[in-house]
Amino acid sequence: MVLNRWPEDRLEKREALLGAVSSVSDTVAGNVSFGEEHCYLHPDSWGAIHNSGLLSLKLPSELGGAEADPVTQLEVLAALASIDTSAAWCTMVSATNVGSAGAFLPNNGIDIVFGRESSKSHPPIVGVGMPFGEARASEDGFVVSGRWPYGSGIKGSEWVTAGAKILCGFKQNRSSEIRALFRTSEVQIIDNWNVAGLRGSGSNDYAVSKAHVPLELTWSGDDLPLRGGALYRIKRPAFVVFGHAGIAIGTAKRALQEIRSLSLSKARGIPGQSLIGNSPHFQMMLGNVDLKMRSIEALSKNVFEQAWNVAKSGEVLSETEQSRVRAVGSWVTRESVEIVDSCFHAAGGSALNMDSSLQQCFRDMHAAAQHFMVSPNHVSTYGAIS
Repeated sequence: MVLNRWPEDRLEKREALLGAVSSVSDTVAGNVSFGEEHCYLHPDSWGAIHNSGLLSLKLPSELGGAEADPVTQLEVLAALASIDTSAAWCTMVSATNVGSAGAFLPNNGIDIVFGRESSKSHPPIVGVGMPFGEARASEDGFVVSGRWPYGSGIKGSEWVTAGAKILCGFKQNRSSEIRALFRTSEVQIIDNWNVAGLRGSGSNDYAVSKAHVPLELTWSGDDLPLRGGALYRIKRPAFVVFGHAGIAIGTAKRALQEIRSLSLSKARGIPGQSLIGNSPHFQMMLGNVDLKMRSIEALSKNVFEQAWNVAKSGEVLSETEQSRVRAVGSWVTRESVEIVDSCFHAAGGSALNMDSSLQQCFRDMHAAAQHFMVSPNHVSTYGAIS
């Protein structure tokens, strides 16, 4: 089996990953309407993203993954979100689950999922870590039941993770919660994703009832990683914020690009009047939005780079540093919402057309901002301890 190999040099790796985004851009862009209509990512888009190696974005390097630094993660997911936010969302979710499984599964679990018993070196893994399920200890593992919401990308996955509370009977100095890994064919997909934004993410609920999972296909969030370097010293929640910030920035950039293009051809009001691009009011809006775009990108990269330097030094991020990363993810998301809203309003009635990219950016950005990981509460939490 041939694993994806990425350059060791950080900047060369970043360029290679951005090249992977470029390699899938035509396929992903060509299937956006499918996701909007059918409420899940087109199989060709999933296949292209998987074959490009992008799902190994966070996978430990010893398993052939990129194990990319936070700024690289941001840039890669921003580039993909500038094409299709739903595709970037599914990639973020799967890359996080692929990376976590690669870092925490015991060796015999790695053989099943990534190694000798696997059909692919980094199969698409999605899922929800929150312990919505219940697990009871069995002779060689757990029996798990539960229903989990927001299984983004589940229809294109091979494996699904599911968080569960351990009810009783397990004595191996483990936490009270586990992450269980099931083959997607073993779970029930509940087709209930019919929403306004991120429609193509296919974030359906899924469920299992008294499903057995062997011990080697479980891990705990309290476990120390068995593989991976500096990236895995950046613990949750900061570990997952980089992607959220990248998706917000990429979606906002797409909206900004769309309104700039539209301003060269659109006149407001009576046909034949001056183009909106010639309006001082529009120019003021565009200047403010452009500066805001530059500021959120600069701040996020600065704070994420600081976190990376701490992790590279062998240290674990302090409570304040963790909180700052999470606050930046929330703040960047809120500012991106404002950027998208400004571009949407500037376009007038034409932005309401279903074939307008601006209406999709508007819906997708507001949907992404609803995620608890980028709640405004994280900014107030940071303010309380900073």
